[in-house]
Amino acid sequence: MESTSYYKRAYFIYDKESQELVDFVVKNKFTTTITAISIEDFVENVEKFTADLNHAVVSLSQESIPEFLAIAYKYDFSIGILPLLSQKEQIKNLLLSSNMETNLEIALRDDAKRIDLVRLGDKLVYSQAIVGDIPLVSEKMRKVNHSPLTNFMYALKKFFTLKLQKFDITTKNGQHISTAGSAIVVLNHTTKGFLSKVFNLEQSMRDGKITLVIISPASLLDYVQLFSSLLFVSKSTKTLPESIGYLQSESFLIKASSSKKVRFDNGEKAPLPAEFTIIPEALAINASEKFWELNQKQSSQKETIKIANLPDKSETEKYVEKRIPFFRFASEDRFKDLFLVLRQDAKLNKIYIVLMLLSTFLAAFGLFADSTAVIIGAMLVAPLMTPIVSLAMGLLRAEQGMIKDSVWKIFVGVFLALLASSFLAYLLPYSQTTLEMSARVNPTLLDLGIAILSGIAAAYTKSFKEISQNLAGVAIAVALVPPLAVAGIGLGYSDFNMFFGAFLLFFTNLVGIVLAAVLTFQVLGFSNVVKSKKGFAFVFILLVIVSFPLYFSYDHMIERYKVAKMLKEHRFIVNNKYIIVKDAEVFFGRETRVIDLKLSVRESLDRKDLEDLREDIQRLFDKKLFITTELEYIL
Repeated sequence: MESTSYYKRAYFIYDKESQELVDFVVKNKFTTTITAISIEDFVENVEKFTADLNHAVVSLSQESIPEFLAIAYKYDFSIGILPLLSQKEQIKNLLLSSNMETNLEIALRDDAKRIDLVRLGDKLVYSQAIVGDIPLVSEKMRKVNHSPLTNFMYALKKFFTLKLQKFDITTKNGQHISTAGSAIVVLNHTTKGFLSKVFNLEQSMRDGKITLVIISPASLLDYVQLFSSLLFVSKSTKTLPESIGYLQSESFLIKASSSKKVRFDNGEKAPLPAEFTIIPEALAINASEKFWELNQKQSSQKETIKIANLPDKSETEKYVEKRIPFFRFASEDRFKDLFLVLRQDAKLNKIYIVLMLLSTFLAAFGLFADSTAVIIGAMLVAPLMTPIVSLAMGLLRAEQGMIKDSVWKIFVGVFLALLASSFLAYLLPYSQTTLEMSARVNPTLLDLGIAILSGIAAAYTKSFKEISQNLAGVAIAVALVPPLAVAGIGLGYSDFNMFFGAFLLFFTNLVGIVLAAVLTFQVLGFSNVVKSKKGFAFVFILLVIVSFPLYFSYDHMIERYKVAKMLKEHRFIVNNKYIIVKDAEVFFGRETRVIDLKLSVRESLDRKDLEDLREDIQRLFDKKLFITTELEYIL
């Protein structure tokens, strides 16, 4: 087994923070004679100290490392970096241990290997350089000497004012790339950099290449998604995110339309345009085995250009120097295809009229027969969802023709449904309210939630051809025609409570779908703003108005549930007779409550027992009760 050899003598270069390590390093157990020198003395007398210097162990701040690397490159001596345990970034970059003894042993080995460095003029890029803005991510976006809250607010302001700028990039082999982005990151390596969390770059610090990453989000939501990946993705993937492109070459000339400076990790800046070049095998360093496994020596003149996710030349002219929209714009082709479909959906035609009548009659017969299966069949046939989705797009894009056509088509559908169902109810020789009818006359906030989710689903399914066949499923979920049929039956019965309750459910569905679909189309990029603000505001006001009765109905539903639960959990003993409330239903009146009880008893109850029971129950409530009971005897 080959033994490990160590340098016979070396310098230890330290700063104020790492001065505490001097005794630990000087008294090492690896037979290396150490001379400790402060970084200030070393820089002041660099010619003197480097005359016979072969190796130096350095423990410096992240900001001081690039300056020292430049000296090591100039005077060609090897280095071993010994970070403090608090310097987690340096430890991660070099894949070192959290054990200081282990890291010192690596730093003193006589087996240094050479790595590449990136140069800009007389400056060296140790980790990365940035052109442009990466708010909420880049540490150098923060203002110094400010509170964390001030720094965060500054970054948030940069985020909401983020713009794309034009970048012109020329590679070593003469390839010219013109695109738009918010930032360019020039990388020497990304082994543990923030971009390594997003995707796995096939690169090495010994491959003779510079890696250029271009960040170009099409919307602020895309940027948030990228930012989330930086924070929460634990494993790298070779799939390139939509907001990123990257290049690899021996040199890059970078020009930017608005940025004037390039920023380095240590806070220094350099003017643009800037030409970055690689210095192959520039510096000999000591590092861990894991570090060298990830940085195998490679040799290839081939350049890598992956810019499919970036704006092309025509798109660059469209987006450059403009604030990034909150929502991504849909592609031209996708927008045209959807708009043509929705414009056609807004037109009234014979097929729509026939299907409205058929679905209404089918729903009405299902309601009379108390048949859920028949009602679902009516939902499948019902065509009412299509003009509602068209109305949403019309409001979003301020297309007056589409809005008018959609509203007229919806009105005709509603009129036909009410007319057909009320006529059918009037013709029937009997009038009764089935369970399916009753289920549609007391809408609550839950129904509004269903309508909103259905509106999102309807807009989403319409936006993509491959899933448009699921619109029937959305129609089933929101059930537009059955409540209209119940409202019509209420008119036929002259039961206006039934009519208003069922029509409120339909209107809730209508308003909820429209608003949700408008916002969904916006999120999907069909418009960055709602252009018909008056129309949208009108629908929103209707939603607020509708929400009041829905809230009270929901509140009553919760109260009914609590009352029923309380009664079922309460144990009544009347005249030494044990009475169990097996089930309870509560109905609200203006001043009273009607409670329908199912009681389980072992002994028969006379009139006095029932009076005493009523008084016991009444004491639990502040309003007058009307109580009906159904007795069940336990044998």
